[in-house]
Amino acid sequence: MHYFMIRSSAAAVVLALLGGCANLAPDYRQPDAPVPATLGNADGYAGKAIDSKWSQDNTLEDQRWRQVFTDPALQAVIAQALANNRDWRMAMLNVEKARAQYQVVDSARMPSINATGSGTHQRTPGTLTDNGAARIGHQYAAGVGISSFELDFFGRVQNLSEAAFRDYMATTEARQSARLSLIANVANGWYALAAAQQKLAVARATLASRQETQQLIERRLAAGVAGELELREAQTQTETAAVDVARYLSQVQQSRNALQLLAGSPVDVASLPDGWQGAAVPGVPAIPADLPSSALLQRPDVKQAEQQLRAADANIGAARAAFFPSITLTANAGAASTQLNQLFKGGSGTWLFAPQINLPIFDGGRNQANLDAAKVDRELAVAGYEKAIQSGFREVADGLAQLQGDADQLAAQSRVLAASQQALKLADARYQKGVAGYLDVLLAQRSYYGAQLVQIDLQQEQAANQISLYKALALY
Repeated sequence: MHYFMIRSSAAAVVLALLGGCANLAPDYRQPDAPVPATLGNADGYAGKAIDSKWSQDNTLEDQRWRQVFTDPALQAVIAQALANNRDWRMAMLNVEKARAQYQVVDSARMPSINATGSGTHQRTPGTLTDNGAARIGHQYAAGVGISSFELDFFGRVQNLSEAAFRDYMATTEARQSARLSLIANVANGWYALAAAQQKLAVARATLASRQETQQLIERRLAAGVAGELELREAQTQTETAAVDVARYLSQVQQSRNALQLLAGSPVDVASLPDGWQGAAVPGVPAIPADLPSSALLQRPDVKQAEQQLRAADANIGAARAAFFPSITLTANAGAASTQLNQLFKGGSGTWLFAPQINLPIFDGGRNQANLDAAKVDRELAVAGYEKAIQSGFREVADGLAQLQGDADQLAAQSRVLAASQQALKLADARYQKGVAGYLDVLLAQRSYYGAQLVQIDLQQEQAANQISLYKALALY
């Protein structure tokens, strides 16, 4: 028995080594990127000296986002989301599932060796025996062997395993994309809350100022130096500010709810911004104007598309192998006896060797259709890969172009805000001295209030654009 077990195990190892003698999958060739060689241009954003972190073979650090979002409060919320967000948790579980599926498929490359034991007891009636007497027979068997193991001469099993592995790798890149999106969404939510808080503060200050102005006009009306029209206009402005306060209160609460959903658990109040002044703008690193477009290959969505392309190549190999003969092997060795105590004694050894070959002759075109479908899947994967690169190129190029525009807009709006504030002071002083009407004050109030809100919107837009650039450059 021991001899047959060794012999069977050695045969299984030899057969496993014979697997994969030929591989019919096409050789993988990375498609050329259908985009310009560099991401920057002369009219766009010009960065500083080339950062070594942007080398073509760069491996991005796991905590790179902390270099972009430097506000400790925002970092705390992002870390909380990475620990508790349900979408992120599902993405991680999908990776575990894909890994298990790959292991299931890959296990077919090695034979399954099983030990078996059986006992059979059968009564034969006398009408079926030679001597007319009933007979009870016993048979015991024990053995070890392999069953229906495919000798992978044409790489079918190997390519199926390769395709499953590439699907698993694509899922890991999808997880990185989900992580990148989660960090960006949390940051956007955090800055949206900061903007809503700041708008609420401006609306409340404006409401208080207009209430004071209304009270002043009421006193002037009682003294006979102001008309009712001025009072009604002041009341209109006061109630308009009150409407804005109520609206921004709702926006603040909704922004908090959205941020808490992303975080996956209640967010510490200390981690929430109380206005825009305390919100540090994202610090996207300087990008050189001649940054090669090959840097896009580091994006997880591009890596995912490439893994899907390589899986398609492997599926073509598996489909081609279906045209060739398949050889399976069943073999075992063991012992058999009519008595249990004689099972492992000399002379009881048994063995079985049952190779089987299956040669496809006619299948109604199924194999050819499978091969055609696999080739089309590869073309789809190539198109998906190229589209991922093109989309990434546009996102980065748009982000780079927007950086300077945001800075110019904010600088101009700051001048508008300063001018409108000074105009309000002058109009109010002239009104107090009686040399100008309330209409001048009214127009100046509207202008200054609007300039404040536009300033906040531009600040939030600048942060959102930098977050988009962070995401486009895959600084996860």
